[in-house]
This record gives sequence, C-alpha cells and structure tokens, in this order.
Amino acid sequence: MGLSPQKSLYRAYQADPEAVEQWKSATFPKIQKQAKKAKATIYFTDEVSVHCDCHADTTWAPVGRTPVVQAGPGSR
Repeated sequence: MGLSPQKSLYRAYQADPEAVEQWKSATFPKIQKQAKKAKATIYFTDEVSVHCDCHADTTWAPVGRTPVVQAGPGSR
C-alpha cells in the first residue's frame, strides 16, 4: 500500500510563513553576526521555561511524505 509508520511534524496553527521567512533571512543572520562578534552562544527557549516538547506520536503516511500536524492550544 506504500505506507510506513512515521513521526509527525508539529507546526503551530498560528504560524505566519512570511514572518518566519523574514526572521530566517534577515533578523537571525544579524543576531548570529552579533553573537559571533561577541563570542557568544545563542540559546533558544520558550516564553515559559526551558523544556522538551516531545511529540512521540506516530502515524501511517505514504512513504516519503511526512505527515504535518497543526498544533494549537491544548493540543498536547
């Protein structure tokens, strides 16, 4: 049937693709440059705490097509 068990990719339901691209192409490179100049290390955390969002769920999907789950409030 061409299916295989796969871990889903989780994406925030309110994600703004244009804002993400702007951050990746312009904002973050500036931050990287400043960090390199200061010999600093960049760490990422969320607004609440440092933790691991373990999405261990698996599902069946066509081979080579990883399923994407739109995660919203209360989804985990």
